Amino acid sequence: MSDMNTFFTQLGTDAALLEAYKLDPRAVMKSNGLTQEEIEAVMSGDKARVSQLSGDKEMAMYMIISNPTE
Repeated sequence: MSDMNTFFTQLGTDAALLEAYKLDPRAVMKSNGLTQEEIEAVMSGDKARVSQLSGDKEMAMYMIISNPTE
């Protein structure tokens, strides 16, 4: 499982991690091992790119929280 998949699985089960992510998603993703490219894909909301980078051909369902004003 990629760092990205592991991170989003944790995000769905760890309330403290989710709260930190809501406050500063970029910093939390970086501190959890995501690459700059992965972070940019998540922040852009590009589902196809997230799927490609995660290696998840079935595209597990993730709720991606990002700031649409960026």
